[in-house]
Amino acid sequence: MNTEKITALEKRWTELLKGPKKSDQTEIGRTKITAAELQHQLLQNEDYQKWLREKERVRIALEEAYAEDEKPLVEDLRQVGVDVKSVWNLVNTKSSYKSAIPVLLAHLPMQYHLKNKEGIIRALAVKEARGIACSAILEEYHKTPKHDFNYRWLLGNTMAVIITADYIEDVIAVVQERDNGESRQMFVKALANMKSPKIKDIFEQLLIDKCEVVNKEAQKALKKINRITDD
Repeated sequence: MNTEKITALEKRWTELLKGPKKSDQTEIGRTKITAAELQHQLLQNEDYQKWLREKERVRIALEEAYAEDEKPLVEDLRQVGVDVKSVWNLVNTKSSYKSAIPVLLAHLPMQYHLKNKEGIIRALAVKEARGIACSAILEEYHKTPKHDFNYRWLLGNTMAVIITADYIEDVIAVVQERDNGESRQMFVKALANMKSPKIKDIFEQLLIDKCEVVNKEAQKALKKINRITDD
């Protein structure tokens, strides 16, 4: 994985998304004009056109860098009959891809760029991975630094889809560890999707948790349990 190259491209892409520098738009936007007039001005503005060209160049280069990074994964997916250009094609499809699950699990621990790792995790958030992927998701969660909230939260989001009764205790351990912070939110939701006499007590304990998002998720879970009980 060419981390430095991707990081540099991502940084430049972020800068370009802010738009051209004000110095590049000296005469643009100073007076009220129609959309057609603005378009004409932009077409005549060399600096603005230069910004557009660089933006497109960086976008293409970044896409190519991501594709090169995930090439081993894509090749293995094709070997099992899953013909995709990117793991993100799986994330955005409504079709089943059961044969891809073992491949995704094999590649999850590998050193891919964060964007592609996130694609693998999101692609595992399907019923076909239920139970099968729980152990790998938990392992990835525990080895990820606690300050990496977004990535750990995403792992919890997948667990909320794939959890089975065999992993209730493991998920309870995650939500009871307060140092896990806000990343516990979706693990709480995962428990709410299960039927177990233990989880109501866990949710009640979380009502006094100092983490607001975890507290609110526990409240929703208890309301769900109470509705089922009332019915």
